[in-house]
Order: sequence, then structure tokens, then C-alpha cells
Amino acid sequence: MRAKILHIVFVSWALIAGCTTVTAQEDEISALYGKWRAAVESSNIDGYLAVLHEDISLRPPGVLGLDGKAAYGRFLVPVFSSANYAIQIDTPPKITLLGTSAIVEYDYTISRHVVAEATVELQPGALQAATTSAHYIDIVTQDGDGAWRVRLHSWSDSPSPTQ
Repeated sequence: MRAKILHIVFVSWALIAGCTTVTAQEDEISALYGKWRAAVESSNIDGYLAVLHEDISLRPPGVLGLDGKAAYGRFLVPVFSSANYAIQIDTPPKITLLGTSAIVEYDYTISRHVVAEATVELQPGALQAATTSAHYIDIVTQDGDGAWRVRLHSWSDSPSPTQ
């Protein structure tokens, strides 16, 4: 009987520990998205790049996109010098963990407020409308230090069908 009770306690503890690990990972990924939104809304390129994997791939709808953190940083310079942004969370990020990677899906409406004196040309894939609602699908992965980073950032021009 005592062995059975110990077995139940051990199995329960293992299940709780496993859930705590999943919850902790989801919390870390959610925090990453909070930092990312804050960087966008404050036009903070360094803060934006801090959440990206070195081998980030940007895949906007209808264009080829770009690869690598350095190229993404160059892409962001005219984006943030030409406008300020506000993000409305339509559907919060849904995280599906896959070991050391995860798929993150969410719906945002992004408002773009052009800076009057900005006369820059945006690269293909940059948001240019005053308001854009989209369904985002990202892949995040843990880097060598265990920190979660966005590895693939993509979206479709319309919100998810479940919204």
C-alpha cells in the first residue's frame, strides 16, 4: 500500500513538474511577444531585434521577404523613421510547443501613423496602410542559451477565420 501511495505521489509530482515547465515556456514566449510589441510601439529597433533569432526569416504576403537579423535591421530603419505604430491585440498569441520550438498564432490590428517630415521609401513587405488587420503565424525557437527567439515571422492579409 505504501509503495502504491509513493507511486501516486511520484506520478502526480512528475505531471505537475511537466505542466510547470510547459507553463514556464509559454510564459517566456508570451513575455517575448510583450517585449516585441513594446519595441514596435516605441520604434525601438534594438529592442525589436533582441527578440529575433540570428537566422530570422521574414515572409510577408506577396513578396520574397528577407533572411538574417542584419538584413531585418536594415529593413526596419525606414519603417520606424517614417511612422509610429500602435498594436491592438485582436486574438492573443496561441502557443503550440514542439520541444525547443513553438508555433505562435495571433491576430493583430496595427495602426500606422506617418511622420509628416518622413520621405523614405519602404521596402516590399513593409506595412504601408493606415490600419492593417492580419493573422500572424510565427515559429519561435530556443537559442543556445535557452532564450526564445523568433525564427520565422509571417502573416496573411486577413484575420483568422475563427475571429
